[in-house]
Amino acid sequence: MTSGSVTSGEMGTGGPRERMVVHAADLIGRDGVAATSIGDVIAASSAPRGSIYHHFPGGKTQLMTEAVGYAGDFISNRITREGSATPAEAVIEIGNVWRRMLVNTDFEFGCPVLAGGLARRSEPEVADAAAEILVRWTRQISARLVHEGVEPDRADTLADLIIAAIEGAVGLCQTRRSVDPLDRVIDELARICATAAP
Repeated sequence: MTSGSVTSGEMGTGGPRERMVVHAADLIGRDGVAATSIGDVIAASSAPRGSIYHHFPGGKTQLMTEAVGYAGDFISNRITREGSATPAEAVIEIGNVWRRMLVNTDFEFGCPVLAGGLARRSEPEVADAAAEILVRWTRQISARLVHEGVEPDRADTLADLIIAAIEGAVGLCQTRRSVDPLDRVIDELARICATAAP
């Protein structure tokens, strides 16, 4: 694991099982599901080789699914943690989290959930888990917007826009090796959220 690992800061670590999940999420965010092997996770988490099947009897599919779920929960907690803040402030907070992760990993780390969703051909169960997480994020963001007075249909559309724009901005940042695209997208999304209610 490099010194720029998200596991050393944003996502945190716990016992051996959780360390494997967190390191798997980190590797998926960097390399994708197909390129992340059990051996990579063992090396990154310093876990004994035999422990992987003890903790994950379903093998790589179970580990990757749980890693994507862990990453999904990480962002879900950021969406709901800002419960007293406005949706615009929550978007800014999520942007700040992504900015730190991009900079701290020298723009290597992308979204493990999106990477999981793109793995449908090789790991359909992982992709299904990612799809459920994206739906959950949409519902959580939409509920925040409705609470602020945005019409439900408009809130659903804005929630999809927010997710798509942030995911796309992260990819642009990785490609350009700059946080400028994310900063611009977050500023615009915050303005949209602040003026979305009639």
